[in-house]
Amino acid sequence: MIEIASVRHAYPEKAGFFIDRKAGLLQYTFLHFFGSVEMEYRGRIIQTAPHAVIIYNTHTPQYFKSHTLLTHDWFHFTGDLAPLLFENGLEPDRIYYPVPSDFITRHVMEIESEFYSMRKNQKRMAQLKAEELFVLLGRAASHEMEPVIDQRTIEKFRYLRGKMFISLGENWNIPRMAEEVNFSPSRFHAIYKEIFGTAPMTDLIKARINSAENMLLFENRSISEISLSLGYQNTTHFIRQFKAVTGFSPAQYRKTHRSG
Repeated sequence: MIEIASVRHAYPEKAGFFIDRKAGLLQYTFLHFFGSVEMEYRGRIIQTAPHAVIIYNTHTPQYFKSHTLLTHDWFHFTGDLAPLLFENGLEPDRIYYPVPSDFITRHVMEIESEFYSMRKNQKRMAQLKAEELFVLLGRAASHEMEPVIDQRTIEKFRYLRGKMFISLGENWNIPRMAEEVNFSPSRFHAIYKEIFGTAPMTDLIKARINSAENMLLFENRSISEISLSLGYQNTTHFIRQFKAVTGFSPAQYRKTHRSG
């Protein structure tokens, strides 16, 4: 039997928020992150995929940091955790990616509602809701994958992204990007999106359009010259993408935004 000590669902924190509990806690901790976070996991720093879940044992060091706005479900609890995990096929201090994951926030909200209510037997109800959550997590985790990303891979992808952005005129495509970091195209696409929150070609297009905006404002090159310098072999294609991102054609953008 477990007992809830504190709980919050969909709890927000500012970008840069971190926890660094080197000696862990005397209580158990349940965490569910909506987005990706940097985490110390099994002796290394990794970048989780969205909707990571971890159940920290007592005294387990806890470190995580979010570089963007953080939303997470959490609760601290005491009691006899081992039988509850065992009967549901779960382990402490392991990252899970349950499929689906949408039930988690709903159940943590119900735990929170009972825990802070004045209703009869509210602590017992909060405990039952938590035990139900572990049952559902055990079912969903049986379908999960564990796509953790180590720091070395993150640095390789950051280097590639920087290389792309300073050479926007080159012929970048998914096979070439994937080859640069020694991943298959499909795996490369998935990891890139997990790290940067956007697909690689979408990221590249936005970078090219941002560069085009600066050229249109501060340079006198023609639209076709700008298009060619950014890797577009077809000016019409460039104009179409520029308008899709900015809402203006390049000529309209230059006329509307350029001063002097």
